[in-house]
Amino acid sequence: MKPRFRNLLKNLCLSAASLLIFVALLEGALRLCGYGNVEVYSPDPLLYWRLKPNQNCFTKINHQPVRVNSQGTRGPEFAAAKPTDTVRILSLGDSRTFGWGLSEKECYSEVLGRLLQEKAGRLPKIEVINAGVNGWSYSQMHVYFREVALRYHPDLVILGEANLYTQFTEHNSPEFVRKFMTRVRLKNLLRRCALYHFVVEVQLKEFYERYRTRFIPVDPQRDALFKAEQQEDPYGVFREAMESLCQVARTNGVKPVLLYLPMLTDLQSTNPAPLFRIKSEVSRRLKVPLVDLSSELRTNGKALYLEGDPVHLNAEGNELIARKLFQTVSEQLFDNPSAIRH
Repeated sequence: MKPRFRNLLKNLCLSAASLLIFVALLEGALRLCGYGNVEVYSPDPLLYWRLKPNQNCFTKINHQPVRVNSQGTRGPEFAAAKPTDTVRILSLGDSRTFGWGLSEKECYSEVLGRLLQEKAGRLPKIEVINAGVNGWSYSQMHVYFREVALRYHPDLVILGEANLYTQFTEHNSPEFVRKFMTRVRLKNLLRRCALYHFVVEVQLKEFYERYRTRFIPVDPQRDALFKAEQQEDPYGVFREAMESLCQVARTNGVKPVLLYLPMLTDLQSTNPAPLFRIKSEVSRRLKVPLVDLSSELRTNGKALYLEGDPVHLNAEGNELIARKLFQTVSEQLFDNPSAIRH
């Protein structure tokens, strides 16, 4: 090999090695700052995805610590078999329940647990299980409650908000399930990379929001995988899932409570949101309590939501949710002791 080409190859190898070292150092530095350690998910043939158990990670925004216990829910460990002298509440929902950008103690489920324990005194022990999972639909919550959560023997279940797309039901085709679980695995791989997390999801947030539909369902109309699975009556799917969950709960001696958390755009509208009408209808038909935060949130509006986010409430907003829930949950449990199953 000629000396000139040998020197060129040597310089290229040195440049590549230097780049790899720089990338490795940058990856390490970003990991020390909490990037690349956000929650990951286990692909599931019934639920599509669920939180992978036994994680210590951070929220995608605000870098708040997250612990996922061995049961795959956010929060402290709990025994699957409910101990005696314990009141157990299951809190279902999407990222608004999980605590998007919030610490564990700021999530409304955690605040509600503290308020209830203060009222109950030392006994019974109050357990509020935060079973919120980012992006879950009502259908996924129904399946999770029926197939998983019933073995925890909750006394009461709170049904919060959900992803309003309709693809994630147990009636989808096996091909759809298989393809989507592949996307979950790919997403997990990317989220473990601190450089991807910092550069793509944080620094290039607007770019990421435009193109993430290639990996996760944000706009099903632009994703060929989801078009064949669209429902003709999506709100009918929501209603059916809510009613089924409430009926399964009551059949198993669990008291259901519906929770409505309006988005900022809903508060600015003069007409009731379709989802509010559905929850109101289910509440009336099945005589299930409905906790509506509309009037409380409308008072302070944008100040109760995360900055630049019209969907997720901040710590103050979650405190408000917990205090409003506390009134209804207290009536269901403490004012009716026979409703508590030990």
